[in-house]
Amino acid sequence: MTESNFSRQVVEFFEGLLQINGIENVLRAAMTVLVASVFGVLIYFTYKLTCKPFDYQREFGLVLIVVPIVVSILLTVIGTNIARAFSLAGALSIIRYRSTLVKPKEIVFIFFGMGTGFITGCFLYLPALVFVLITCVVIIVYTAFTLERGKNVAKTLTIAVPENINYDGLFDEILEKFTSSYALNSIRIISGGAVTELQYHIKIKDVSMTKELLDEVRVLNQNFKIQLTQFATQ
Repeated sequence: MTESNFSRQVVEFFEGLLQINGIENVLRAAMTVLVASVFGVLIYFTYKLTCKPFDYQREFGLVLIVVPIVVSILLTVIGTNIARAFSLAGALSIIRYRSTLVKPKEIVFIFFGMGTGFITGCFLYLPALVFVLITCVVIIVYTAFTLERGKNVAKTLTIAVPENINYDGLFDEILEKFTSSYALNSIRIISGGAVTELQYHIKIKDVSMTKELLDEVRVLNQNFKIQLTQFATQ
């Protein structure tokens, strides 16, 4: 390689760096990060607004703000459509791996943030804004219409029954009185067979009747253990 060819290649290399890091590309990247940040904040406030007090996680809120920013800047740097497609596939694979560790609602918000980041990273700012606003409205409206308002609240009722009591159909009359629906989910023998534990999934007609329900159950199971908890799918 001659000295002139080497010098020309060095010059071309630095010219390429200047082109990549030119003011236009830097401004475009900065605009993408700024727009993604605004969208991330909107997603965060939607998450916070639609969460129950004990379900809200501040750390997850930070994730919802950062995810659109990171995804958008990566898409901006990658540039080509083929590389973007591979990036999308990889990101979705990561979410699938993490899906066993988070709640379904959190997975939805992660997808929401990533989708926003991908659209923003392709410089489609207006479509991204429409996507974010419509999705936020849908989530808020759905939450408002499905919010528990004191009636038909799903719970898990666990009742311990001593071995000398026949539990078959014992609590049916009470459950029909206080619940809109109920189902016997499991029967478990504990304490060496001395106690039988019944687990029901129930929907209480009115939460103000909860104490009365527990009092009547307590009479039938001779003051053995009774536990009423928030319903959770297995």
